Amino acid sequence: METIDLRELEQNPSRVVARVRAGVTVVVTDRGRPILRMVREVERPGSLHDLVVSGEATAPVDQGMPELIPDLTPELDNLTELVVTDRRRERGR
Repeated sequence: METIDLRELEQNPSRVVARVRAGVTVVVTDRGRPILRMVREVERPGSLHDLVVSGEATAPVDQGMPELIPDLTPELDNLTELVVTDRRRERGR
């Protein structure tokens, strides 16, 4: 890890970026206090579409939000009713 002052970053940004690209973590300070940490970007897997196309993942079977499971709250017809009831109870009504 390397520590540099903000002024150095302002004067030599390409040099600092080159160090980060090389894998060095750079902490930028302003008057001796850390304000910024620069680290090399970690490559992450692509979008779900890319993963499905490559065969590394499968697309979800269902689209949208799942329905409220009736076994959990058989006395309620929908989720809105559950939220309203819960909020009224919290407010003491």
